[in-house]
Amino acid sequence: MSLQKAEFVETKGGVVRKCPGTKNHICCGYQTIDLVEGCVLDCSYCILKAYLRDDRIKITRGEDAIISELNNTIDNAGGHIPRFGTGELSDSLAIDRRYKLNRFLLEYFGKKKKAILELKSKWADFGHLSEHLNPYTVISFSVSPQRFIDAEEKRTSPLYKRLKAARAAQELGCFVGLHLDPIVIYDGFEKDYRYLIGDIGRILDPSKIIWISLGLLRFPPAMYGLLLERKRKYLLTGEFIRGEDGKYRYIKTERIRIFRMLYRLLKDIDKGLFVYLCMERADVWRESTGIELKDSEGLIGLFDKRIKNIYGGAL
Repeated sequence: MSLQKAEFVETKGGVVRKCPGTKNHICCGYQTIDLVEGCVLDCSYCILKAYLRDDRIKITRGEDAIISELNNTIDNAGGHIPRFGTGELSDSLAIDRRYKLNRFLLEYFGKKKKAILELKSKWADFGHLSEHLNPYTVISFSVSPQRFIDAEEKRTSPLYKRLKAARAAQELGCFVGLHLDPIVIYDGFEKDYRYLIGDIGRILDPSKIIWISLGLLRFPPAMYGLLLERKRKYLLTGEFIRGEDGKYRYIKTERIRIFRMLYRLLKDIDKGLFVYLCMERADVWRESTGIELKDSEGLIGLFDKRIKNIYGGAL
């Protein structure tokens, strides 16, 4: 995609949205701020390829309207600590240096002091935001083994740059998040993920990692045809089933096995790491992590507890 295709649209509301979740799966209660639709990066598995009709990048304008939506959402959070991100329909940082989309949000959350903003990216460039960072902004990176990045995440930053940028954010006083998502089964993936988690433990300060998500590859039926057509060898290995939400997932026994392995490797770095599963059932949580959750409210409560323990009276 070319940056010249970007166009600006005025918002009339509805930019702040709840994660839709999945029936009978546990959702973390994350909320999105949809500043951008479309992405200049080129990840072969990105579901935007199935949902968006063209390659145009649409950028939402209207800071006052967006702040009004945020105020309403945060002030009516019902005792929870809301978490927001701008990386649902695009990458949070890939075009931010050029368009300066996130700056007003950093300033807003820094003054509001009642919620967390997460900037999630595969693009290791946030230096232009350094002077605007504050404790209420989390810089996060999606991370995968470099072999997988080379094959399936074109135009993105290499793994070592993402981890180096995460370390730089920590040194600037920010908490960072990590997202191992999508985790993909391919020949030798177990060894690659062991090396990846080893690099995390070697490069980053675990006390300044606010959360780590684990999510195995899943995709809607429309993507399945695209993956077959493009012969994505890393993405179609393994046995899939179609879930209640219509998406294809690896079979449950494999998901449990892989989550259990990665969860234990991460906990070996530091037992205090907050590791959660993205869009999984309660039985998978229990068998993978030993954590008993009945519903999404239970996971949201764990996030509230985590944030309060870290921030204390500052939030």
